[in-house]
Amino acid sequence: MRQLRQLHNMEAHSLFQGNCSFACRESIAKWYLTMKREWTNRIRFVLDELIPPIIRDSGWFMWPFYVAAYRTFSVRNLMTFKSKAYSMTDDEYASFYGSLGNSVSRLRSTDLNSASLNSIIDQIPRSTGLSILDVGTGNGYLLERLEEIAPWARIAGIDVVPLGNKQNRFEIYGGALPKLPFRDNEFDVITCTHVMEHVLDPLASAKELIRVARKYIFVVVPRQRYYYYTLDEHLNFYQNIEPLMSYFKPFKVTASLQRGDWVLSIVLDKSGDC
Repeated sequence: MRQLRQLHNMEAHSLFQGNCSFACRESIAKWYLTMKREWTNRIRFVLDELIPPIIRDSGWFMWPFYVAAYRTFSVRNLMTFKSKAYSMTDDEYASFYGSLGNSVSRLRSTDLNSASLNSIIDQIPRSTGLSILDVGTGNGYLLERLEEIAPWARIAGIDVVPLGNKQNRFEIYGGALPKLPFRDNEFDVITCTHVMEHVLDPLASAKELIRVARKYIFVVVPRQRYYYYTLDEHLNFYQNIEPLMSYFKPFKVTASLQRGDWVLSIVLDKSGDC
């Protein structure tokens, strides 16, 4: 069976290389870059819910999707990331994400869909003098939107691959959950969008967000069932949101489904701790 699977993979690799030139691959990638999150969620729904699992989670079927998403034919290490992630050191983990700079997900402005973004913005407090931290700030899209809606006293972002081109505009830090380089209760508000599905330890990461936040936390994750071959480096899957909600107990947590993505709002009452 293993030899048969390897044969299928080799055949798919040869077929795709022969029929998809560099220009073809780049055209697919550019098309995907312009696609909004709402459409990628629909594509994921078709792949995950309508394709039989024995086909959907096979390497030969997913190989061309990886090639298009990561813009390279060398995708073996990317396809086996789930098997390697938990044995990586912090430096290896950061280096892996640093190597994704040419992938579609890194080049796209944001992974947030409009419904999730609006849900967060509608709930963000507008009080003067508050501080906010965006964990997993990516390309800085959410930081720019947050800057527009409130007179922040302090606005910061942190990412495993820190942004160099935003440092004159925002406080930018390098780092990753579950170890953030900040004091207890240092920020009034924390946003953490499309990060918790990537972390090695989601429970410890949730507790770290609680430690650093003073008043509010907003989390976004995709509603997604588990497959080994996914085009997103995801390690945690939240088809049902209750397990993730439980990590933020005993604080008040509400969740809503926004066009394929879960939005969690956590209200912190630390009066007994401060």
